[in-house]
Formats: sequence, structure tokens, C-alpha cells
Amino acid sequence: MNTLWSTLLPDAPSLPASTGPTLLIPLPSLAELTLTGPESAKFLQGQATTDFREIEKGRVLPGAICSLKGRVLFSFIAMKTGDNLRLIMPAEQLADALAHLKKYAIFSKTELQDARTSIALLGIAGKAANQQVSDLLGKVPDTGEALQDDQGRWAAGIGESRYLLGIGSHSLEADWEQLQKDGQATSESAWWAAEIAAGHATVFAAARDLFQPQELNYPALDGVSYNKGCYTGQEVVARLYFRGKLKQRLYRLEVNGSETPAIGSGIFAGDARVGDVVMATSQEGKTGLLAIVKNKAMAAGGLTLGENGKALTALPLPYALPAEKEE
Repeated sequence: MNTLWSTLLPDAPSLPASTGPTLLIPLPSLAELTLTGPESAKFLQGQATTDFREIEKGRVLPGAICSLKGRVLFSFIAMKTGDNLRLIMPAEQLADALAHLKKYAIFSKTELQDARTSIALLGIAGKAANQQVSDLLGKVPDTGEALQDDQGRWAAGIGESRYLLGIGSHSLEADWEQLQKDGQATSESAWWAAEIAAGHATVFAAARDLFQPQELNYPALDGVSYNKGCYTGQEVVARLYFRGKLKQRLYRLEVNGSETPAIGSGIFAGDARVGDVVMATSQEGKTGLLAIVKNKAMAAGGLTLGENGKALTALPLPYALPAEKEE
């Protein structure tokens, strides 16, 4: 967990859900891995699925660091503000990701830093979110872009009227007090509900090394480049795209009830296990989830959460899926 929020908001996990005009969402389960140095983008270009030439142009993109087998070890949201490349990922994954990358960084002019004790992450969403961001930073990023103010605070446009902010420990208390004048603090589940609705899959530790980036729909979000050159696991990822068939992929589902299933919980068709929960959150008596499900089972329907469990309803994803060959 990002320790800054635990100091400022010891009861943050129990904050109530809200549908107010502007939601302030502390994100203690996310953290920043910061890279500085002239070869940072070049280094990450050889480590991750994302095309960091696009990040250098100012885009905010998802991506993954894969194993040699082409499975996702660590997922992230990448951006560049000022002189820093920033990878936003689950706080529980950051130490392992840092250790993994440091093994390869010794030959590059880049420095990697765990920012869990220096930068707190915050979501802002709602009708007046852009005004909140503008009041704090003096400007607002467009969706898919990031910016930084002269005090080192940064903001990224994640979706319509939804922003991800990084605030330094030196100003967090004062900034949080200012934001609460026109916004309402709410639980982190509000952020994950929005991520699930957007079809953005985050890989937590329980799902590490289980799924390929295509199965997580990362190509549909520009999180995979097939023409950027080599990176760890690239041969397997490219082979699936050019010569293989995608037997399963990420789908958005919903079930009645407020009991949130654990990552890795089974999706069933009758007594046959046909999928796995990647992430889930519950709000207002409904549980939304993203799950990897076999394509044939998804098409047939009749899925349940757990064997003989509650019926699952399929919900649409807000983006078009790429044309990988499926079966």
C-alpha cells in the first residue's frame, strides 16, 4: 500500500461510496515507479509492450512487462511529465517490478525510484472534475494526455471527466484540504468500478504470469505495439498475433450481490471452468468484474460465478476489439 494515504486518511478504505458531482478517490493500492535519465524511454522500449516513442510524444498509455513466455508480470499506465517517465501500477507489485527492471537497467543511463513514500495517487471524477484539476494545477490535460505544474504535481486524463493525479508528500495535506472544499471523498472502489466499466484490466500479484497481453485486450487500448521492435516476451506475443488463435480474452461481466470475488475465482459454464476473474469490485448491490473467458463459452452464455453460483450478465466493452484470429 502507498503509505502516504494511510498517514493522512487512516480510515480511507471505509470511506462511503458516493455519486456526488465530484468524487475524490484516494488510491492507496496504486503507486508510482519513476524513471529519470536520458535513456529511460529507450530502456523501457526494450522491456515493455508499450511503444514508448508515443509516451515521449505526451500520450498516456497502458502496457505490460512480460515473462519470456509472453505472459504479463506487471501492468502499468505510462506517461511522461517533465523529465520523468512514470509507471503507475499496483503498490503490491512495485517492489518486484523495480527489482525485475533493475537487473536490466545497469547498462542504460536511467535511474529507477520507488515513489511510494514521496507521491500519493488520487482519482478525481465527476461533472466538475476538470474544474477541480484546473483549480489545483492551473491547467487540465486532455483525455490520454498528461501534464505537470511548477510544483511537481501531475495529472493524467484517464477518461471523460476522470483524472489520475500524483501529489508530492510536501503538499499532500494542504492540497487534500483544498480539494475537499468542492469535492467529496469516496472509497477506492469507485475508481475500480470506473476502470472495469472502461475495460481497463490491472494485473495484481494474484494474476501475475497468467495471461498474455492480447487476452487482456491491451492491443485495443494501444498497450501493445507490433512494430516497435524487440522486448522481453515479444516473440511469443507477436506469434500469437501473426500466426496463432486467441482462445480466450477479457470480458466485462456483472453479478447481483455485494460479495466481491477474489482474483482468480472461477467462471463456470455448468460444471466446466471456462474463465478466471482478473479484477472485481462491488457497489450498490452489484458486483462488476473483468474476467478472462473462453470465447466459445462466452458466445454460448449461461455463465456463473463459481460452480453452481450466481448467474453472470455480459456487459459491453466501450472499445472495439482488434481483429486477432479467435476460436
